[in-house]
Amino acid sequence: MKNTFGKILASAILLSSISASAGGNDFLKRLKALDGREGKIVASYDESNTGMCRVELQTYDSLDGGQGLAVYLQDTGMYFTPSAGLDKDTKLTDANTALVSTSSKRPGGDACGDFGGAIGYKKVLVLDGNQLTIRETFRCMMDGFKKYDLSTTCEF
Repeated sequence: MKNTFGKILASAILLSSISASAGGNDFLKRLKALDGREGKIVASYDESNTGMCRVELQTYDSLDGGQGLAVYLQDTGMYFTPSAGLDKDTKLTDANTALVSTSSKRPGGDACGDFGGAIGYKKVLVLDGNQLTIRETFRCMMDGFKKYDLSTTCEF
């Protein structure tokens, strides 16, 4: 019960910033409906992984004293857990896409490794039909500006 109340409270707080964009209420409502759902994992960077995934939503306290909502794709069999954090800085770019971050500094280190240098980093959360996708796009200076487009999708 406590966890459910926390998710509702965090969603209400997020609504104040996300719903300022057109469709914000609908986006969060559709996202919350996926909590606990299981599906099949599809990753642009690991075509051999055809395992399962489970959507998990958790509230968290952000560094600025506010609250956010973390979206995890659990039980994927990958060496890391794909995730995205929605907070007051999250912006809806359309009815199905939330811009989550433009900073390459993320848990586990910079997107381009120890030397950093990610250019044009963008992390988005996409709700499209029967799937939820966490997508990161960026270029790495140390890799000759090679473009990376890493998508992890849970299909229901």
